[in-house]
Amino acid sequence: MSSRPLITGTAIGKFYYRGCSIPQHAANLILGTSHGERFWALEPMNISVSRGEAVGVIGRNGSGKSTLLQILCRTVKPNSGYVDVNGRVAGLLELGAGFSPDFTGRENAVMNAAVHGLKEKEIQARLPAIADFAGIGDYFDRPVREYSSGMFARLAFAVATHVDADLLVVDEILAVGDAAFQRKCMARMRQFREAGGALLFVSHSSLAVLSVCERSIWLDHGAVRAEGPSEEVNEVYQLAMAGLGDAPITDRAAARAAARALPVPQSFRDPRWAGKSEITVSPFRPDAPWHGHGGARVIDAGYRTPDGRVIERLEGGEEVELWITCEASREVRRPIIGFMFRDAFGQNLFGDNSFLSTYSNPPAMAAGERFAARFRFQFPYLPAGDYYLAPSIIEGTQADHIHLHWMENAVHVRVARSPVGFGVVGVPMRSVGFA
Repeated sequence: MSSRPLITGTAIGKFYYRGCSIPQHAANLILGTSHGERFWALEPMNISVSRGEAVGVIGRNGSGKSTLLQILCRTVKPNSGYVDVNGRVAGLLELGAGFSPDFTGRENAVMNAAVHGLKEKEIQARLPAIADFAGIGDYFDRPVREYSSGMFARLAFAVATHVDADLLVVDEILAVGDAAFQRKCMARMRQFREAGGALLFVSHSSLAVLSVCERSIWLDHGAVRAEGPSEEVNEVYQLAMAGLGDAPITDRAAARAAARALPVPQSFRDPRWAGKSEITVSPFRPDAPWHGHGGARVIDAGYRTPDGRVIERLEGGEEVELWITCEASREVRRPIIGFMFRDAFGQNLFGDNSFLSTYSNPPAMAAGERFAARFRFQFPYLPAGDYYLAPSIIEGTQADHIHLHWMENAVHVRVARSPVGFGVVGVPMRSVGFA
Protein backbone atom coordinates (compact mmCIF):
# COMPACT_ATOMS: atom_id res chain seq x y z
CA MET A 1 0.00 0.00 0.00
CA SER A 2 1.28 3.46 -0.90
CA SER A 3 2.61 5.58 1.94
CA ARG A 4 1.67 8.77 0.09
CA PRO A 5 -1.20 10.78 1.56
CA LEU A 6 -4.55 10.23 -0.12
CA ILE A 7 -4.83 13.92 -0.88
CA THR A 8 -2.36 16.78 -0.58
CA GLY A 9 -2.91 20.47 -1.13
CA THR A 10 0.28 22.50 -1.44
CA ALA A 11 0.06 26.30 -1.08
CA ILE A 12 -3.53 26.19 -2.34
CA GLY A 13 -5.41 29.49 -2.29
CA LYS A 14 -8.38 31.16 -3.94
CA PHE A 15 -9.14 34.85 -4.45
CA TYR A 16 -12.04 36.76 -5.98
CA TYR A 17 -12.64 40.37 -6.99
CA ARG A 18 -15.17 42.59 -5.25
CA GLY A 19 -16.78 45.70 -6.63
CA CYS A 20 -16.49 44.90 -10.34
CA SER A 21 -19.24 44.59 -12.95
CA ILE A 22 -20.12 41.37 -14.75
CA PRO A 23 -18.16 42.39 -17.90
CA GLN A 24 -15.16 43.30 -15.74
CA HIS A 25 -15.42 39.98 -13.94
CA ALA A 26 -15.48 38.17 -17.29
CA ALA A 27 -12.42 40.13 -18.39
CA ASN A 28 -10.63 39.14 -15.18
CA LEU A 29 -11.30 35.47 -15.93
CA ILE A 30 -10.49 35.55 -19.65
CA LEU A 31 -7.78 38.17 -19.93
CA GLY A 32 -6.21 37.88 -16.50
CA THR A 33 -6.94 41.52 -15.64
CA SER A 34 -7.57 42.69 -12.08
CA HIS A 35 -10.62 44.96 -12.04
CA GLY A 36 -12.05 45.50 -8.56
CA GLU A 37 -10.70 44.75 -5.09
CA ARG A 38 -9.01 41.38 -4.68
CA PHE A 39 -9.80 39.39 -1.55
CA TRP A 40 -8.67 35.94 -0.56
CA ALA A 41 -11.52 33.52 0.16
CA LEU A 42 -8.76 31.08 1.14
CA GLU A 43 -5.22 32.24 1.76
CA PRO A 44 -2.47 29.87 0.54
CA MET A 45 -2.24 26.88 2.88
CA ASN A 46 -0.97 23.31 3.01
CA ILE A 47 -3.09 20.31 3.91
CA SER A 48 -2.81 16.54 3.64
CA VAL A 49 -5.01 13.61 4.65
CA SER A 50 -3.54 10.12 4.97
CA ARG A 51 -5.22 6.72 4.90
CA GLY A 52 -7.26 6.00 8.02
CA GLU A 53 -7.08 9.62 9.20
CA ALA A 54 -10.03 11.88 10.05
CA VAL A 55 -9.49 15.64 9.73
CA GLY A 56 -12.10 18.18 10.76
CA VAL A 57 -12.41 21.77 9.54
CA ILE A 58 -14.20 24.27 11.77
CA GLY A 59 -14.89 27.98 11.54
CA ARG A 60 -17.64 30.54 11.15
CA ASN A 61 -19.58 31.25 7.94
CA GLY A 62 -17.32 32.82 5.33
CA SER A 63 -14.14 31.41 6.85
CA GLY A 64 -13.14 29.48 3.72
CA LYS A 65 -14.20 25.97 4.76
CA SER A 66 -16.32 25.19 1.71
CA THR A 67 -13.79 26.81 -0.62
CA LEU A 68 -11.09 24.53 0.76
CA LEU A 69 -13.16 21.41 0.16
CA GLN A 70 -14.18 22.52 -3.33
CA ILE A 71 -10.52 23.00 -4.26
CA LEU A 72 -9.56 19.60 -2.86
CA CYS A 73 -12.44 17.95 -4.76
CA ARG A 74 -11.39 19.88 -7.89
CA THR A 75 -14.74 21.57 -8.42
CA VAL A 76 -13.03 24.97 -7.96
CA LYS A 77 -9.67 25.83 -9.50
CA PRO A 78 -7.19 27.44 -7.08
CA ASN A 79 -5.35 30.65 -7.95
CA SER A 80 -2.25 29.32 -6.26
CA GLY A 81 -0.78 25.93 -5.46
CA TYR A 82 -1.84 22.48 -6.59
CA VAL A 83 -3.70 19.38 -5.41
CA ASP A 84 -2.36 15.83 -5.62
CA VAL A 85 -4.87 12.96 -5.29
CA ASN A 86 -3.76 9.39 -4.65
CA GLY A 87 -7.03 7.47 -4.33
CA ARG A 88 -10.76 7.54 -4.94
CA VAL A 89 -12.44 10.61 -3.42
CA ALA A 90 -16.19 10.88 -2.78
CA GLY A 91 -17.35 14.42 -2.07
CA LEU A 92 -20.55 15.59 -0.38
CA LEU A 93 -20.45 19.30 -1.05
CA GLU A 94 -23.36 21.53 -2.09
CA LEU A 95 -26.83 20.08 -1.60
CA GLY A 96 -27.92 18.44 -4.86
CA ALA A 97 -24.53 18.84 -6.54
CA GLY A 98 -23.97 16.11 -9.13
CA PHE A 99 -27.65 15.17 -9.34
CA SER A 100 -29.89 15.72 -12.36
CA PRO A 101 -33.28 17.02 -11.18
CA ASP A 102 -35.20 15.19 -13.93
CA PHE A 103 -33.69 11.78 -13.18
CA THR A 104 -34.92 9.52 -10.42
CA GLY A 105 -32.96 8.83 -7.27
CA ARG A 106 -32.11 5.38 -8.62
CA GLU A 107 -30.86 6.81 -11.94
CA ASN A 108 -28.80 9.45 -10.16
CA ALA A 109 -27.32 6.79 -7.88
CA VAL A 110 -26.30 4.74 -10.94
CA MET A 111 -24.70 7.76 -12.63
CA ASN A 112 -22.84 8.89 -9.52
CA ALA A 113 -21.53 5.40 -8.83
CA ALA A 114 -20.34 5.14 -12.44
CA VAL A 115 -18.56 8.48 -12.16
CA HIS A 116 -16.71 7.09 -9.14
CA GLY A 117 -15.47 4.17 -11.22
CA LEU A 118 -17.83 1.32 -10.32
CA LYS A 119 -18.75 -1.20 -13.02
CA GLU A 120 -22.35 -1.85 -14.00
CA LYS A 121 -22.45 -5.19 -12.17
CA GLU A 122 -21.04 -3.61 -9.00
CA ILE A 123 -23.55 -0.76 -9.18
CA GLN A 124 -26.56 -3.05 -9.55
CA ALA A 125 -25.36 -5.17 -6.63
CA ARG A 126 -25.14 -2.10 -4.37
CA LEU A 127 -28.38 -0.36 -5.31
CA PRO A 128 -30.46 -2.22 -2.67
CA ALA A 129 -28.01 -1.16 0.07
CA ILE A 130 -28.03 2.44 -1.21
CA ALA A 131 -31.84 2.53 -1.24
CA ASP A 132 -32.02 0.98 2.23
CA PHE A 133 -29.54 3.42 3.75
CA ALA A 134 -31.20 6.46 2.13
CA GLY A 135 -34.52 5.38 3.61
CA ILE A 136 -36.67 7.48 1.27
CA GLY A 137 -39.03 4.68 0.25
CA ASP A 138 -40.82 5.02 -3.08
CA TYR A 139 -39.15 8.38 -3.68
CA PHE A 140 -36.03 6.47 -4.71
CA ASP A 141 -37.81 5.95 -8.05
CA ARG A 142 -39.17 9.50 -8.29
CA PRO A 143 -37.43 12.49 -9.96
CA VAL A 144 -35.17 14.21 -7.46
CA ARG A 145 -36.75 17.59 -8.25
CA GLU A 146 -39.55 16.36 -5.97
CA TYR A 147 -37.13 15.79 -3.07
CA SER A 148 -36.88 17.82 0.08
CA SER A 149 -33.45 19.00 1.19
CA GLY A 150 -33.33 16.20 3.74
CA MET A 151 -34.08 13.58 1.08
CA PHE A 152 -31.32 15.04 -1.11
CA ALA A 153 -28.89 14.66 1.78
CA ARG A 154 -29.99 11.08 2.44
CA LEU A 155 -29.48 10.02 -1.16
CA ALA A 156 -26.15 11.81 -1.54
CA PHE A 157 -24.71 10.31 1.64
CA ALA A 158 -25.98 6.83 0.79
CA VAL A 159 -24.30 6.91 -2.64
CA ALA A 160 -21.02 8.41 -1.39
CA THR A 161 -20.60 5.75 1.28
CA HIS A 162 -21.22 2.82 -1.09
CA VAL A 163 -18.71 3.53 -3.88
CA ASP A 164 -15.54 2.16 -2.23
CA ALA A 165 -14.05 5.62 -1.71
CA ASP A 166 -10.66 5.95 -0.05
CA LEU A 167 -11.50 9.47 1.17
CA LEU A 168 -14.91 10.83 2.10
CA VAL A 169 -15.24 14.63 1.97
CA VAL A 170 -18.31 15.93 3.83
CA ASP A 171 -19.38 19.57 3.90
CA GLU A 172 -22.29 20.73 6.15
CA ILE A 173 -24.72 18.68 4.03
CA LEU A 174 -25.71 16.66 7.10
CA ALA A 175 -27.10 19.77 8.78
CA VAL A 176 -30.33 19.44 6.75
CA GLY A 177 -31.07 15.89 7.91
CA ASP A 178 -33.21 14.94 10.89
CA ALA A 179 -31.61 13.89 14.17
CA ALA A 180 -32.06 10.15 13.55
CA PHE A 181 -30.40 10.36 10.13
CA GLN A 182 -27.55 12.46 11.53
CA ARG A 183 -26.85 9.74 14.10
CA LYS A 184 -26.99 7.15 11.33
CA CYS A 185 -24.49 9.13 9.25
CA MET A 186 -22.13 9.68 12.17
CA ALA A 187 -22.17 5.94 12.88
CA ARG A 188 -21.51 5.23 9.21
CA MET A 189 -18.53 7.60 9.18
CA ARG A 190 -17.07 5.88 12.23
CA GLN A 191 -17.45 2.50 10.50
CA PHE A 192 -15.86 3.92 7.35
CA ARG A 193 -12.86 5.03 9.38
CA GLU A 194 -12.56 1.72 11.23
CA ALA A 195 -12.43 -0.02 7.83
CA GLY A 196 -9.40 2.11 6.90
CA GLY A 197 -11.14 4.97 5.11
CA ALA A 198 -10.06 8.60 5.49
CA LEU A 199 -12.39 11.48 6.28
CA LEU A 200 -12.33 15.24 5.71
CA PHE A 201 -15.28 16.68 7.62
CA VAL A 202 -16.56 20.26 7.72
CA SER A 203 -19.20 21.21 10.27
CA HIS A 204 -20.44 24.18 12.27
CA SER A 205 -20.88 21.74 15.13
CA SER A 206 -17.56 21.35 16.91
CA LEU A 207 -19.18 18.53 18.91
CA ALA A 208 -19.74 16.57 15.70
CA VAL A 209 -16.14 17.15 14.62
CA LEU A 210 -14.83 16.07 18.02
CA SER A 211 -16.78 12.83 17.84
CA VAL A 212 -15.12 11.57 14.63
CA CYS A 213 -11.93 13.57 13.98
CA GLU A 214 -8.65 13.34 15.86
CA ARG A 215 -7.09 16.29 14.01
CA SER A 216 -8.72 19.62 13.15
CA ILE A 217 -8.06 22.87 11.32
CA TRP A 218 -9.62 26.17 12.35
CA LEU A 219 -10.15 28.61 9.47
CA ASP A 220 -10.95 32.26 10.09
CA HIS A 221 -11.43 34.83 7.31
CA GLY A 222 -9.72 32.50 4.87
CA ALA A 223 -6.62 31.89 7.00
CA VAL A 224 -5.53 28.99 9.20
CA ARG A 225 -5.75 30.12 12.82
CA ALA A 226 -4.95 26.78 14.46
CA GLU A 227 -4.19 23.19 13.53
CA GLY A 228 -3.60 20.16 15.73
CA PRO A 229 -5.45 17.65 17.94
CA SER A 230 -9.20 18.26 17.71
CA GLU A 231 -9.73 18.84 21.43
CA GLU A 232 -7.02 21.51 21.56
CA VAL A 233 -8.15 23.27 18.37
CA ASN A 234 -11.74 23.26 19.59
CA GLU A 235 -10.65 24.73 22.93
CA VAL A 236 -8.96 27.77 21.41
CA TYR A 237 -11.78 28.15 18.87
CA GLN A 238 -14.48 28.22 21.55
CA LEU A 239 -12.49 30.65 23.69
CA ALA A 240 -11.99 32.96 20.73
CA MET A 241 -15.69 32.82 19.83
CA ALA A 242 -16.49 33.79 23.41
CA GLY A 243 -13.88 36.57 23.37
CA LEU A 244 -11.93 34.92 26.18
CA GLY A 245 -8.49 34.77 24.65
CA ASP A 246 -6.54 33.16 21.87
CA ALA A 247 -3.38 31.62 23.31
CA PRO A 248 -1.42 29.28 21.01
CA ILE A 249 -2.22 25.58 21.25
CA THR A 250 1.31 24.75 22.34
CA ASP A 251 1.01 27.07 25.35
CA ARG A 252 -2.27 25.50 26.44
CA ALA A 253 -0.96 21.95 25.98
CA ALA A 254 2.09 22.76 28.10
CA ALA A 255 -0.10 24.26 30.81
CA ARG A 256 -2.27 21.15 30.92
CA ALA A 257 0.76 18.86 31.06
CA ALA A 258 2.21 20.83 33.98
CA ALA A 259 -1.01 20.82 35.99
CA ARG A 260 -1.12 18.49 39.01
CA ALA A 261 -4.07 16.15 39.39
CA LEU A 262 -6.38 16.87 42.32
CA PRO A 263 -7.80 14.10 44.52
CA VAL A 264 -11.30 13.03 43.47
CA PRO A 265 -13.89 13.19 46.25
CA GLN A 266 -16.40 10.42 46.92
CA SER A 267 -19.41 10.62 44.61
CA PHE A 268 -22.44 12.48 45.90
CA ARG A 269 -25.68 14.02 44.74
CA ASP A 270 -26.42 17.73 44.54
CA PRO A 271 -29.38 18.47 46.84
CA ARG A 272 -30.25 21.63 44.88
CA TRP A 273 -31.19 19.50 41.86
CA ALA A 274 -33.42 17.00 43.66
CA GLY A 275 -36.68 16.51 41.76
CA LYS A 276 -35.68 18.85 38.93
CA SER A 277 -34.61 16.22 36.41
CA GLU A 278 -36.64 13.61 34.57
CA ILE A 279 -34.75 10.83 32.79
CA THR A 280 -36.37 7.79 31.16
CA VAL A 281 -34.45 4.70 30.07
CA SER A 282 -35.86 2.63 27.20
CA PRO A 283 -35.44 -1.16 27.01
CA PHE A 284 -32.53 -2.75 25.15
CA ARG A 285 -33.03 -2.96 21.37
CA PRO A 286 -31.74 -6.35 20.13
CA ASP A 287 -32.38 -5.22 16.52
CA ALA A 288 -30.25 -2.04 16.83
CA PRO A 289 -27.71 -1.40 14.03
CA TRP A 290 -24.34 -3.06 14.56
CA HIS A 291 -21.06 -3.86 12.88
CA GLY A 292 -18.29 -6.35 13.49
CA HIS A 293 -16.87 -9.71 12.45
CA GLY A 294 -19.14 -11.91 14.57
CA GLY A 295 -18.13 -14.73 16.87
CA ALA A 296 -19.93 -13.19 19.84
CA ARG A 297 -22.76 -10.74 20.27
CA VAL A 298 -24.33 -8.44 22.83
CA ILE A 299 -27.68 -9.94 23.84
CA ASP A 300 -28.69 -7.51 26.59
CA ALA A 301 -27.68 -4.19 28.12
CA GLY A 302 -29.27 -1.90 30.66
CA TYR A 303 -29.00 0.02 33.91
CA ARG A 304 -29.72 -1.50 37.31
CA THR A 305 -29.65 -0.42 40.91
CA PRO A 306 -26.77 -1.79 43.03
CA ASP A 307 -29.19 -4.42 44.40
CA GLY A 308 -30.10 -5.62 40.88
CA ARG A 309 -33.42 -3.90 40.06
CA VAL A 310 -33.91 -2.75 36.45
CA ILE A 311 -33.89 1.05 36.15
CA GLU A 312 -36.51 2.79 34.00
CA ARG A 313 -36.34 6.29 35.50
CA LEU A 314 -33.52 8.43 36.89
CA GLU A 315 -32.83 11.95 38.09
CA GLY A 316 -29.05 11.98 37.83
CA GLY A 317 -26.45 11.49 40.52
CA GLU A 318 -27.64 7.99 41.46
CA GLU A 319 -25.22 5.12 41.77
CA VAL A 320 -26.08 2.72 38.96
CA GLU A 321 -24.74 -0.48 37.46
CA LEU A 322 -24.58 -0.92 33.71
CA TRP A 323 -24.88 -4.60 32.79
CA ILE A 324 -23.79 -5.82 29.35
CA THR A 325 -24.43 -9.49 28.61
CA CYS A 326 -22.79 -11.24 25.66
CA GLU A 327 -23.04 -14.68 24.08
CA ALA A 328 -20.28 -16.44 22.12
CA SER A 329 -20.87 -18.51 18.99
CA ARG A 330 -17.24 -19.65 18.98
CA GLU A 331 -14.34 -19.62 21.41
CA VAL A 332 -13.31 -16.06 22.27
CA ARG A 333 -9.86 -16.14 23.83
CA ARG A 334 -9.65 -12.65 25.26
CA PRO A 335 -13.02 -10.87 25.30
CA ILE A 336 -13.28 -7.20 26.17
CA ILE A 337 -16.75 -5.87 26.90
CA GLY A 338 -17.27 -2.12 26.83
CA PHE A 339 -19.60 0.73 26.05
CA MET A 340 -19.77 4.29 24.80
CA PHE A 341 -22.41 6.80 25.91
CA ARG A 342 -23.18 9.38 23.21
CA ASP A 343 -25.37 12.42 22.70
CA ALA A 344 -27.74 12.98 19.76
CA PHE A 345 -24.87 14.31 17.62
CA GLY A 346 -22.91 11.11 18.13
CA GLN A 347 -20.36 12.79 20.38
CA ASN A 348 -18.71 10.37 22.81
CA LEU A 349 -19.51 11.65 26.32
CA PHE A 350 -17.98 8.81 28.32
CA GLY A 351 -17.30 5.11 28.13
CA ASP A 352 -15.21 2.29 29.54
CA ASN A 353 -14.36 -1.37 29.04
CA SER A 354 -13.25 -4.42 30.99
CA PHE A 355 -9.65 -4.58 29.68
CA LEU A 356 -7.77 -3.02 32.60
CA SER A 357 -9.82 -4.92 35.19
CA THR A 358 -8.96 -8.28 33.61
CA TYR A 359 -5.51 -7.49 32.21
CA SER A 360 -3.54 -9.78 34.53
CA ASN A 361 -6.01 -12.66 34.28
CA PRO A 362 -7.94 -12.36 31.00
CA PRO A 363 -11.09 -14.51 30.79
CA ALA A 364 -12.09 -16.72 27.87
CA MET A 365 -15.53 -17.55 26.47
CA ALA A 366 -16.42 -20.99 25.14
CA ALA A 367 -18.82 -21.43 22.24
CA GLY A 368 -22.39 -21.06 23.55
CA GLU A 369 -21.31 -19.43 26.81
CA ARG A 370 -22.87 -16.24 28.15
CA PHE A 371 -20.73 -13.67 29.86
CA ALA A 372 -21.64 -10.35 31.54
CA ALA A 373 -19.66 -7.25 32.42
CA ARG A 374 -20.81 -4.87 35.14
CA PHE A 375 -19.85 -1.19 35.42
CA ARG A 376 -20.80 0.71 38.59
CA PHE A 377 -20.71 4.52 38.52
CA GLN A 378 -22.58 7.67 39.44
CA PHE A 379 -25.01 8.52 36.64
CA PRO A 380 -24.21 12.02 35.33
CA TYR A 381 -26.43 15.08 35.38
CA LEU A 382 -27.29 15.72 31.72
CA PRO A 383 -28.84 18.60 29.77
CA ALA A 384 -32.26 17.92 28.25
CA GLY A 385 -32.02 15.83 25.10
CA ASP A 386 -31.58 12.33 23.72
CA TYR A 387 -28.66 10.04 24.53
CA TYR A 388 -27.69 6.59 23.33
CA LEU A 389 -25.72 3.64 24.65
CA ALA A 390 -23.39 1.74 22.31
CA PRO A 391 -22.40 -1.59 23.94
CA SER A 392 -19.76 -3.79 22.36
CA ILE A 393 -17.60 -6.88 22.62
CA ILE A 394 -14.16 -7.10 21.03
CA GLU A 395 -11.41 -9.72 21.12
CA GLY A 396 -7.74 -9.05 21.86
CA THR A 397 -6.25 -6.06 23.64
CA GLN A 398 -6.90 -2.34 23.52
CA ALA A 399 -3.95 -1.90 21.16
CA ASP A 400 -4.61 -4.92 18.94
CA HIS A 401 -8.15 -6.24 18.61
CA ILE A 402 -11.03 -7.03 16.30
CA HIS A 403 -14.63 -5.90 16.72
CA LEU A 404 -16.95 -8.85 17.17
CA HIS A 405 -20.22 -6.99 17.81
CA TRP A 406 -20.51 -3.22 18.22
CA MET A 407 -24.07 -1.95 18.55
CA GLU A 408 -25.30 1.59 17.94
CA ASN A 409 -28.23 3.20 19.77
CA ALA A 410 -29.01 -0.01 21.67
CA VAL A 411 -30.46 1.82 24.70
CA HIS A 412 -32.16 5.20 24.43
CA VAL A 413 -31.95 7.60 27.38
CA ARG A 414 -34.20 10.66 27.20
CA VAL A 415 -33.75 13.64 29.50
CA ALA A 416 -37.10 15.46 29.35
CA ARG A 417 -36.38 17.95 32.12
CA SER A 418 -33.06 19.07 33.55
CA PRO A 419 -31.53 21.82 35.72
CA VAL A 420 -28.41 21.66 33.52
CA GLY A 421 -28.81 24.61 31.17
CA PHE A 422 -25.46 24.62 29.38
CA GLY A 423 -22.37 22.52 28.87
CA VAL A 424 -22.11 18.81 28.16
CA VAL A 425 -22.81 17.53 31.69
CA GLY A 426 -23.68 19.04 35.04
CA VAL A 427 -21.21 18.77 37.92
CA PRO A 428 -22.74 18.34 41.39
CA MET A 429 -21.59 21.04 43.82
CA ARG A 430 -20.62 20.13 47.37
CA SER A 431 -21.57 23.67 48.41
CA VAL A 432 -22.20 27.07 46.84
CA GLY A 433 -21.93 30.36 48.70
CA PHE A 434 -20.17 33.69 49.07
CA ALA A 435 -16.67 33.74 50.57
